[in-house]
Amino acid sequence: MNSYTIEEVSFHNSENDAWIVINNIVYDITDFINEHPGGKNILLQFIGTDASEFFNELHQPSILEDYAENYKIGELN
Repeated sequence: MNSYTIEEVSFHNSENDAWIVINNIVYDITDFINEHPGGKNILLQFIGTDASEFFNELHQPSILEDYAENYKIGELN
């Protein structure tokens, strides 16, 4: 699995190039933004950052297992 720094993730901070970190896993959510059930605006606030705390307050861990596997591109180092 690829390894990224938070600085590398921070460069991917637009709607057309959107990476996010959740629980030390890096996801490329560019293709997911418009499909997010809560709308894209909430995701746009967190792209290019570690959104673990916010994500974990709102979601069950199984959400990542069920829906995020296809978007996983690496881990935070």
